[in-house]
Amino acid sequence: MFPNNRIMDTLPLLRVELIVEVSFETFGQVWFTDENGRPWIKEFRGNHWTKEIFMNDKRIIGFSVFINNQFQQKNQSLKLIKKVDEILVDQKVFTIDGDKLFDGWFKLG
Repeated sequence: MFPNNRIMDTLPLLRVELIVEVSFETFGQVWFTDENGRPWIKEFRGNHWTKEIFMNDKRIIGFSVFINNQFQQKNQSLKLIKKVDEILVDQKVFTIDGDKLFDGWFKLG
């Protein structure tokens, strides 16, 4: 219909989700690299954090988390999840012992 239309020639974007799940309310920092390989540090509060990144190709995305445990809660957990187009590609669960006020950097892949 539209010959030589560059929009029609582009590949579909991959949707990458970076997910943090913590078993208790906390605050912390998330370090990740974006679709251009640039590093970012974002702060979060609560027990859940999500970031969506849209990419042209599969590449390695850095992803790590630093959390605070100001009340030194024992036997808690932190889960880092990476999905590509809704498919789980990597996941890691860490145990938080509760003997420190802060802990990290927990790294995925």
